Amino acid sequence: MPDRGQWRFGAFEYDETAGAVRVGGEPVDLDRSALAILLTLVSSAGTAVDKDRLLEAGWPGRIVHENSLAKAIARLRRTLGEDGKRIEAVYGVGYRLNAGEAAVAVPAAPAPAPAAGPDGARKPWVARVAGLALLFALVAALALVWSRGDGAAADRAEGLKIGEPADVTGRVLWVDDHPENNESERAFLVAHKVAVYDVTSSTDALKLLAMYKYDAVISDMGRNGEPLAGIELVKAMRARGDVTPFYLYTILPSKAQRDLLADSGGQGVAVTPEGLYAFVLPDLALPASAP
Repeated sequence: MPDRGQWRFGAFEYDETAGAVRVGGEPVDLDRSALAILLTLVSSAGTAVDKDRLLEAGWPGRIVHENSLAKAIARLRRTLGEDGKRIEAVYGVGYRLNAGEAAVAVPAAPAPAPAAGPDGARKPWVARVAGLALLFALVAALALVWSRGDGAAADRAEGLKIGEPADVTGRVLWVDDHPENNESERAFLVAHKVAVYDVTSSTDALKLLAMYKYDAVISDMGRNGEPLAGIELVKAMRARGDVTPFYLYTILPSKAQRDLLADSGGQGVAVTPEGLYAFVLPDLALPASAP
């Protein structure tokens, strides 16, 4: 955890003393609730923080619906840009900041001036040592980027592998044995630069989920003669540790169906396009409005 008053990860910087928030060196505005939630995640970087703690941080002493937390997370992701993808949903818990190794730190203190000789000139050996130290630091940084890379760069590279546009804002895996029924909803997401991948079976969905990262999975309830195909898919995902947000899109909802989905690890049931967008777009940090 950084020293009191100074916070940094990726392109995000916050100085409590000055009250200044910057992303990429540029000042940005964050409301009090969103900033408090972000600082709570930063202080626990790499560890899942439960929703109750985040709600208390954002709205101390108030009873607030979880939707307010989801909206605050969406605002943070938009404000942080590429670094917004570091805020990850943790199924059954809350959220985690994947800041990367040693990404949270206080600003570096100015380096002491090199030792000088009697005539005031820098000693040559000091300059050589400083140069070598800088070279080693650069090599180490390049090695880290080459071997790991940040989440955004990895996602972009992965996108190029599967032929999606370079400027996508998110990925959705849509599982439905009649994809023609969802053409208008798909067009809406594509208009928002969301890459939508259609498959017609749970088998194909699980294969793709094993290879690529998606921001959300949308599924029908029954398909290919299996009335509970959607439920079985989310169960299979959770059984292997896949926490990608999962939503059913169906025309025949019921309380029993919603309860079954929740018990199986799903996030919600939508029956209208507007309801579907309200579920999915916060996961993509996009506004829930028609194009």
